[in-house]
Amino acid sequence: MSQQQGDLMTVQEENVLRKRVPSGIAGLDEQIEGGFPRNSLILLAGSPGSGKTIASAHFLYHGARNLNENGIYLSFAERREFFIDNMKKFGFDFESLENEGKFRFLDLLTTREDTVSSTIGMLSREVLELDARRLVVDSFTAMAQAFNRRIDARIILHMVEKLMSKSGCTTLLLVELPIGTKTIGLGFEEFVADGVILFETVEEREGIRKRAVIRKMRGTNHGLNYSHIVISDRGISLMPYVP
Repeated sequence: MSQQQGDLMTVQEENVLRKRVPSGIAGLDEQIEGGFPRNSLILLAGSPGSGKTIASAHFLYHGARNLNENGIYLSFAERREFFIDNMKKFGFDFESLENEGKFRFLDLLTTREDTVSSTIGMLSREVLELDARRLVVDSFTAMAQAFNRRIDARIILHMVEKLMSKSGCTTLLLVELPIGTKTIGLGFEEFVADGVILFETVEEREGIRKRAVIRKMRGTNHGLNYSHIVISDRGISLMPYVP
């Protein structure tokens, strides 16, 4: 390869990074033109044990460790200590990232409806202070339970989308999907989100198989086929699905 070709490749890679946010998940980025659209809101819906948390951690860790994109994990579902310890099993040392000022874990297990607005304000300040470029909300399902009316949850979701996009932050929004359920969340999240990825656990004769499919990705010529979800000590990856 000539020097000119090498320089051209570098420019092309930089152009991709300006427009796209690589997840670092092998088999996923190849299906979405190199990564998520920058500053987008991506909905990751999945059944229990399908790999949502690992995928979101992979997204944050890859950004902070390899691309100098600081990240925040906003949790309504689990505590920091459990997350930190569990993710070490997959090679993700978030404690080191915390010490380097590249990652923050926000524990909001006790959020109520009357505190959600202040929570969003706090989140916006944390994103600006850390100069975060990646955010995970785990989960919108738990957050939405604080509201008595569905319209209020939708308003908050729009607020998060607008604030994070304005802050230059790409957001991965986790939604819990009970096994056998067809509707995602409260039924409106997939319309607000820029992208929708579905993680499923499927019962087969041989046992349970985990699979993923991209339902939606705005401005992207994305893959339409199911992928097999593979979880290992190096995180998560997607492989061609063979029924």
